[in-house]
Amino acid sequence: MNFTRSQRRVRAGVLAVAYVEAGPSEGFPAHQVSLTDDEYKLVFSRYTSASGDRLRIAGTAELNGYDRDLNRVRCEAIVRRVEELFPGAGDIGQAQFWTGLRPATPSNVPLIGATKLPNLFLNTGHGTLGWTHACGSGKSIARIVSGLKPEVDFAFTGSTSKGPAIELMQA
Repeated sequence: MNFTRSQRRVRAGVLAVAYVEAGPSEGFPAHQVSLTDDEYKLVFSRYTSASGDRLRIAGTAELNGYDRDLNRVRCEAIVRRVEELFPGAGDIGQAQFWTGLRPATPSNVPLIGATKLPNLFLNTGHGTLGWTHACGSGKSIARIVSGLKPEVDFAFTGSTSKGPAIELMQA
């Protein structure tokens, strides 16, 4: 669904500032691996699909609103970089490209935790690291919702363990 900022505020009663990033990803058959390459700005992670084990590679983000059209130049650049880093690691002829929309905060620090509204919790705004942080964020929000303290030291929304919590504006 494509909501405007005011529609989201009315529906949830909380305004969490997050932008939508569109970024191409690709997947092809490969070995099990999960890593982040800060120098080349690429992330690699294994996933299982209907066609078997795949290697997901992502490395760019575009602030294009809700446009999910693939940028072939960026896709080809990712393939070239992967071939430079790991020649023959996968069958790039079987690469499948897609674009996902990723909510991102201006600081790229996600909003995870309670809001001012009872029983409304956030786990959003991870930007380019959403897939990478999914399991840890999921475990943390599950603990918060269950009334338990998260196992990691992070400025979760609604908490005061690391100083002032991120303030979310109430509509």
